[in-house]
Amino acid sequence: MEVMGYKPQEQDYRFWLVVNPATWLMPILFAVLLIVLTVHVAVLSLGWFTWG
Repeated sequence: MEVMGYKPQEQDYRFWLVVNPATWLMPILFAVLLIVLTVHVAVLSLGWFTWG
């Protein structure tokens, strides 16, 4: 498969050379968890979406 001269099957390995999962997986997951918790706290503090 080729899209505008880009061959993903041949060139996608370069991304993982920069973003090494052994180093960055846990910090990325912690950042996602922090964002999710922040959004939940913000939405539940509005009052429209509470159970009471």
